[in-house]
Amino acid sequence: MTDASVVCDLDGVVYRGNTAVPGAKEALLALTEAGVPVLFVTNNSARPPEHVVEKLARVVGFETTPDRVVTSSVVAASLIEAGPVLVMGEVGLERAVTLAGFDLTQDPDRARTVVVGLDRHLNYERAATAADAARNGAKLIVSNRDPTFPVENGLKPGAGACAALVETAAGITGVTAGKPTRAMRSLVEKLVPTGPLWMIGDRPDTDIALATGPRWTSILVMTGVTTDPTRADPQPDHVAEDLMAAARLVLSSPEAR
Repeated sequence: MTDASVVCDLDGVVYRGNTAVPGAKEALLALTEAGVPVLFVTNNSARPPEHVVEKLARVVGFETTPDRVVTSSVVAASLIEAGPVLVMGEVGLERAVTLAGFDLTQDPDRARTVVVGLDRHLNYERAATAADAARNGAKLIVSNRDPTFPVENGLKPGAGACAALVETAAGITGVTAGKPTRAMRSLVEKLVPTGPLWMIGDRPDTDIALATGPRWTSILVMTGVTTDPTRADPQPDHVAEDLMAAARLVLSSPEAR
Protein backbone atom coordinates (compact mmCIF):
# COMPACT_ATOMS: atom_id res chain seq x y z
CA MET A 1 0.00 0.00 0.00
CA THR A 2 1.40 3.39 -1.02
CA ASP A 3 1.56 6.50 1.16
CA ALA A 4 1.03 8.79 -1.83
CA SER A 5 -2.31 10.33 -2.81
CA VAL A 6 -3.38 12.06 -6.02
CA VAL A 7 -5.27 15.35 -5.96
CA CYS A 8 -6.89 15.53 -9.38
CA ASP A 9 -8.59 18.43 -11.13
CA LEU A 10 -11.59 17.59 -13.35
CA ASP A 11 -12.34 20.05 -16.17
CA GLY A 12 -9.57 19.80 -18.73
CA VAL A 13 -7.93 16.83 -16.98
CA VAL A 14 -10.55 14.08 -16.71
CA TYR A 15 -13.16 15.48 -19.07
CA ARG A 16 -13.96 18.47 -21.27
CA GLY A 17 -17.66 19.26 -21.09
CA ASN A 18 -19.42 15.94 -21.54
CA THR A 19 -16.53 14.20 -23.28
CA ALA A 20 -13.92 12.16 -21.41
CA VAL A 21 -10.27 12.94 -22.01
CA PRO A 22 -8.87 9.89 -23.86
CA GLY A 23 -7.30 7.44 -21.43
CA ALA A 24 -8.76 9.13 -18.33
CA LYS A 25 -10.69 6.06 -17.17
CA GLU A 26 -7.68 3.80 -17.61
CA ALA A 27 -5.45 6.28 -15.75
CA LEU A 28 -7.80 6.53 -12.77
CA LEU A 29 -8.21 2.77 -12.62
CA ALA A 30 -4.43 2.28 -12.78
CA LEU A 31 -3.97 4.61 -9.81
CA THR A 32 -6.71 3.09 -7.66
CA GLU A 33 -5.73 -0.49 -8.50
CA ALA A 34 -2.17 0.34 -7.38
CA GLY A 35 -3.57 1.58 -4.07
CA VAL A 36 -3.13 5.30 -4.77
CA PRO A 37 -6.19 7.17 -3.43
CA VAL A 38 -7.61 9.85 -5.74
CA LEU A 39 -9.25 13.00 -4.36
CA PHE A 40 -11.01 15.10 -7.00
CA VAL A 41 -10.60 18.82 -6.27
CA THR A 42 -12.39 21.22 -8.61
CA ASN A 43 -12.93 24.95 -8.78
CA ASN A 44 -16.15 24.35 -10.71
CA SER A 45 -18.88 25.49 -8.32
CA ALA A 46 -21.85 24.51 -10.49
CA ARG A 47 -22.32 20.91 -9.32
CA PRO A 48 -22.56 19.45 -5.81
CA PRO A 49 -20.23 16.47 -5.11
CA GLU A 50 -22.95 13.87 -5.77
CA HIS A 51 -23.54 15.32 -9.25
CA VAL A 52 -19.78 15.19 -9.92
CA VAL A 53 -19.82 11.50 -8.94
CA GLU A 54 -22.69 10.87 -11.36
CA LYS A 55 -20.87 12.68 -14.17
CA LEU A 56 -17.66 10.73 -13.59
CA ALA A 57 -19.63 7.49 -13.86
CA ARG A 58 -21.65 8.60 -16.90
CA VAL A 59 -18.97 10.39 -18.92
CA VAL A 60 -15.75 8.64 -17.87
CA GLY A 61 -16.98 5.28 -16.57
CA PHE A 62 -15.17 5.72 -13.25
CA GLU A 63 -16.88 5.08 -9.92
CA THR A 64 -16.16 7.13 -6.82
CA THR A 65 -18.05 8.57 -3.84
CA PRO A 66 -19.05 12.14 -2.84
CA ASP A 67 -16.57 12.17 0.05
CA ARG A 68 -13.78 11.94 -2.56
CA VAL A 69 -14.90 15.20 -4.24
CA VAL A 70 -14.05 18.70 -3.01
CA THR A 71 -15.56 21.70 -4.82
CA SER A 72 -14.92 25.41 -4.46
CA SER A 73 -18.55 25.71 -3.33
CA VAL A 74 -17.81 23.67 -0.21
CA VAL A 75 -14.89 25.95 0.65
CA ALA A 76 -16.94 29.08 -0.12
CA ALA A 77 -19.66 27.91 2.28
CA SER A 78 -17.04 27.36 4.99
CA LEU A 79 -16.11 31.06 4.76
CA ILE A 80 -19.64 32.33 5.46
CA GLU A 81 -20.00 34.03 8.83
CA ALA A 82 -23.61 35.22 8.71
CA GLY A 83 -26.83 34.75 6.75
CA PRO A 84 -29.13 35.14 4.97
CA VAL A 85 -26.98 34.50 1.89
CA LEU A 86 -27.60 35.76 -1.62
CA VAL A 87 -26.17 33.33 -4.18
CA MET A 88 -25.32 34.24 -7.77
CA GLY A 89 -24.45 30.80 -9.04
CA GLU A 90 -25.87 27.36 -9.68
CA VAL A 91 -27.16 24.41 -7.69
CA GLY A 92 -23.76 23.33 -6.39
CA LEU A 93 -23.25 26.69 -4.70
CA GLU A 94 -26.81 26.89 -3.36
CA ARG A 95 -26.62 23.33 -1.98
CA ALA A 96 -23.30 23.97 -0.22
CA VAL A 97 -24.65 27.12 1.43
CA THR A 98 -27.82 25.45 2.71
CA LEU A 99 -25.91 22.38 3.91
CA ALA A 100 -23.70 24.74 5.91
CA GLY A 101 -26.86 25.85 7.73
CA PHE A 102 -27.58 29.22 6.12
CA ASP A 103 -30.83 30.52 4.64
CA LEU A 104 -30.94 31.85 1.08
CA THR A 105 -32.39 35.19 0.02
CA GLN A 106 -32.74 37.17 -3.19
CA ASP A 107 -33.29 40.42 -1.31
CA PRO A 108 -30.10 42.52 -1.46
CA ASP A 109 -31.26 44.51 1.56
CA ARG A 110 -31.53 41.38 3.75
CA ALA A 111 -28.40 39.57 2.60
CA ARG A 112 -25.47 39.59 5.00
CA THR A 113 -23.31 37.52 2.65
CA VAL A 114 -23.25 37.28 -1.14
CA VAL A 115 -21.54 34.29 -2.77
CA VAL A 116 -20.71 34.44 -6.47
CA GLY A 117 -19.70 31.50 -8.66
CA LEU A 118 -20.07 30.14 -12.16
CA ASP A 119 -23.54 31.21 -13.34
CA ARG A 120 -24.56 29.98 -16.78
CA HIS A 121 -27.98 31.64 -16.29
CA LEU A 122 -26.41 35.01 -15.57
CA ASN A 123 -28.32 38.09 -16.66
CA TYR A 124 -28.18 41.79 -15.94
CA GLU A 125 -30.65 41.71 -13.05
CA ARG A 126 -28.93 38.79 -11.27
CA ALA A 127 -25.60 40.60 -11.44
CA ALA A 128 -27.17 43.89 -10.35
CA THR A 129 -28.82 42.24 -7.34
CA ALA A 130 -25.54 40.61 -6.23
CA ALA A 131 -23.68 43.92 -6.65
CA ASP A 132 -26.38 45.73 -4.65
CA ALA A 133 -26.01 43.23 -1.79
CA ALA A 134 -22.23 43.70 -1.70
CA ARG A 135 -22.56 47.46 -1.93
CA ASN A 136 -25.03 47.36 0.97
CA GLY A 137 -22.39 45.78 3.19
CA ALA A 138 -22.82 42.02 2.63
CA LYS A 139 -19.55 40.08 2.74
CA LEU A 140 -18.62 39.11 -0.82
CA ILE A 141 -17.22 35.61 -1.38
CA VAL A 142 -16.08 34.40 -4.83
CA SER A 143 -16.05 30.65 -5.38
CA ASN A 144 -12.94 30.85 -7.60
CA ARG A 145 -11.05 33.09 -9.99
CA ASP A 146 -10.88 30.85 -13.07
CA PRO A 147 -11.57 33.20 -16.00
CA THR A 148 -12.54 30.24 -18.21
CA PHE A 149 -13.22 26.53 -18.10
CA PRO A 150 -12.59 24.03 -20.92
CA VAL A 151 -15.37 22.34 -22.88
CA GLU A 152 -15.27 20.02 -25.88
CA ASN A 153 -14.43 22.63 -28.50
CA GLY A 154 -12.85 25.49 -26.61
CA LEU A 155 -13.29 27.64 -23.53
CA LYS A 156 -16.32 29.15 -21.80
CA PRO A 157 -16.37 32.07 -19.31
CA GLY A 158 -15.70 30.87 -15.77
CA ALA A 159 -16.59 32.02 -12.27
CA GLY A 160 -13.84 34.63 -12.35
CA ALA A 161 -15.49 36.30 -15.31
CA CYS A 162 -18.88 36.24 -13.55
CA ALA A 163 -17.37 37.65 -10.36
CA ALA A 164 -15.58 40.44 -12.24
CA LEU A 165 -18.94 41.86 -13.31
CA VAL A 166 -20.22 41.98 -9.72
CA GLU A 167 -16.96 43.30 -8.26
CA THR A 168 -16.70 46.03 -10.89
CA ALA A 169 -20.27 47.15 -10.30
CA ALA A 170 -19.95 47.03 -6.50
CA GLY A 171 -16.46 48.49 -6.31
CA ILE A 172 -15.51 45.69 -3.92
CA THR A 173 -13.04 42.79 -4.21
CA GLY A 174 -14.38 39.58 -2.73
CA VAL A 175 -12.71 36.87 -0.68
CA THR A 176 -11.64 33.92 -2.86
CA ALA A 177 -12.52 30.35 -1.83
CA GLY A 178 -11.15 27.92 -4.44
CA LYS A 179 -7.75 26.89 -5.68
CA PRO A 180 -5.07 28.05 -4.96
CA THR A 181 -6.18 29.58 -1.65
CA ARG A 182 -4.95 28.54 1.77
CA ALA A 183 -8.55 27.62 2.65
CA MET A 184 -8.68 25.05 -0.17
CA ARG A 185 -5.21 23.71 0.61
CA SER A 186 -6.04 23.36 4.30
CA LEU A 187 -9.21 21.41 3.53
CA VAL A 188 -7.34 19.02 1.21
CA GLU A 189 -4.59 18.48 3.79
CA LYS A 190 -7.23 17.84 6.46
CA LEU A 191 -8.85 15.18 4.28
CA VAL A 192 -5.45 13.64 3.47
CA PRO A 193 -3.49 14.30 6.68
CA THR A 194 -0.38 12.25 5.89
CA GLY A 195 1.79 11.23 2.94
CA PRO A 196 2.91 12.84 -0.33
CA LEU A 197 0.31 14.69 -2.42
CA TRP A 198 0.52 14.71 -6.21
CA MET A 199 -1.48 17.53 -7.79
CA ILE A 200 -2.57 16.86 -11.38
CA GLY A 201 -4.12 19.84 -13.15
CA ASP A 202 -4.29 21.85 -16.35
CA ARG A 203 -4.16 25.42 -14.98
CA PRO A 204 -0.89 26.79 -13.53
CA ASP A 205 -2.39 29.71 -11.60
CA THR A 206 -4.82 27.49 -9.68
CA ASP A 207 -3.86 23.80 -9.81
CA ILE A 208 -0.09 24.16 -9.83
CA ALA A 209 -0.16 27.11 -7.43
CA LEU A 210 -2.15 25.00 -4.96
CA ALA A 211 0.73 22.50 -4.73
CA THR A 212 2.77 24.49 -2.21
CA GLY A 213 4.68 22.91 0.63
CA PRO A 214 6.95 19.93 1.26
CA ARG A 215 4.21 17.33 0.81
CA TRP A 216 3.21 18.49 -2.68
CA THR A 217 4.41 17.62 -6.19
CA SER A 218 2.69 19.13 -9.23
CA ILE A 219 2.02 17.74 -12.70
CA LEU A 220 0.70 20.01 -15.46
CA VAL A 221 -1.26 18.23 -18.21
CA MET A 222 -1.79 19.51 -21.74
CA THR A 223 -5.45 18.55 -22.23
CA GLY A 224 -7.00 21.72 -20.78
CA VAL A 225 -6.29 25.44 -20.89
CA THR A 226 -2.46 25.37 -21.07
CA THR A 227 -0.87 25.28 -24.51
CA ASP A 228 2.72 26.35 -23.74
CA PRO A 229 4.12 24.83 -20.53
CA THR A 230 7.31 26.90 -20.79
CA ARG A 231 5.23 30.00 -20.01
CA ALA A 232 3.42 28.44 -17.05
CA ASP A 233 3.47 30.55 -13.90
CA PRO A 234 4.21 29.01 -11.48
CA GLN A 235 6.22 26.31 -13.18
CA PRO A 236 5.13 22.74 -12.41
CA ASP A 237 7.41 20.04 -11.09
CA HIS A 238 6.49 17.89 -14.10
CA VAL A 239 4.69 18.25 -17.43
CA ALA A 240 2.65 15.36 -18.88
CA GLU A 241 0.74 15.04 -22.12
CA ASP A 242 -2.41 13.77 -20.41
CA LEU A 243 -3.77 12.09 -17.29
CA MET A 244 -2.42 8.68 -18.30
CA ALA A 245 1.09 10.07 -18.63
CA ALA A 246 0.66 11.83 -15.28
CA ALA A 247 -0.49 8.59 -13.65
CA ARG A 248 2.60 6.81 -14.96
CA LEU A 249 4.78 9.51 -13.37
CA VAL A 250 3.06 9.00 -10.02
CA LEU A 251 3.24 5.21 -10.21
CA SER A 252 6.94 5.27 -11.11
CA SER A 253 7.81 7.44 -8.10
CA PRO A 254 9.37 5.91 -4.96
CA GLU A 255 6.38 7.13 -2.89
CA ALA A 256 4.00 4.95 -4.90
CA ARG A 257 5.98 1.74 -4.54
